[in-house]
Amino acid sequence: MHPILFRIGGLEIRTWGVLVLLGFLAGLEVTYYYAKKHGITRDSVYDLGFWVIIASIIGARVFYILYNFHEFKHNLWEMFAIWHGGMVFLGGFFFAIPTAIYYLKKHNIPIWKFADWTAPGFALGMFIGRWGCFFNGCCFGHACHGTFCAVFKPGSEAFQVFGNTPIHPTQLYESFGNLIIFFILLPIMKKKPYDGFVFLLYLILGPLVRFIDDFYRYYESYKYYGPFDVNQWISLGIMLISLILMIYLYKRSKRQNA
Repeated sequence: MHPILFRIGGLEIRTWGVLVLLGFLAGLEVTYYYAKKHGITRDSVYDLGFWVIIASIIGARVFYILYNFHEFKHNLWEMFAIWHGGMVFLGGFFFAIPTAIYYLKKHNIPIWKFADWTAPGFALGMFIGRWGCFFNGCCFGHACHGTFCAVFKPGSEAFQVFGNTPIHPTQLYESFGNLIIFFILLPIMKKKPYDGFVFLLYLILGPLVRFIDDFYRYYESYKYYGPFDVNQWISLGIMLISLILMIYLYKRSKRQNA
């Protein structure tokens, strides 16, 4: 819709990058809001955030390459050209988690407590960041005929596939889904039953939103395995693992409080 926010000489500042950065910073501020009550400094939160965003960029790009290797097999150097676009959120997530765990252990910060502090920030960051995808014309949906359908401009990935055909703005579906999750998590933060509950709840609700959203999102046929696309299968896996961990932490908290 509006992929380039502005230009400075020959430098293009892309709307996607600005909104993803704003979403990340908003998430860090939400995390700091909770962390400062437990003596964690803003520097510590942002230092962790720096390493997490590096890991996220690498992971998101690695997953995109794995999903779309046919785009690079004739020009392997293009794999490093992240400024040309091509990121997968779930890849960033899988690289960010072990990076965060290593940092927290190294600095003796309680992992599950800190994870809870990040959960509302994750949701808010996704709400903001997915607008970047909308303005960029990527992560788009199937053709549709309704009030909320969108037509993307020439030059976008969506236009290359559907042209002037109205399509589902799946970027915004996921965006507002995460905004709802954000407001669900806020009161739970005040009365969570045990450390880790809020984070694991987000890892159930966030992937659930993605799973539903993907029924309306466009993918090439080779990205489907049976009835679901690859990201839906990954979302189901995250939800299942999170539920198992939630039960484990619940039982552990009961034993500790017995």
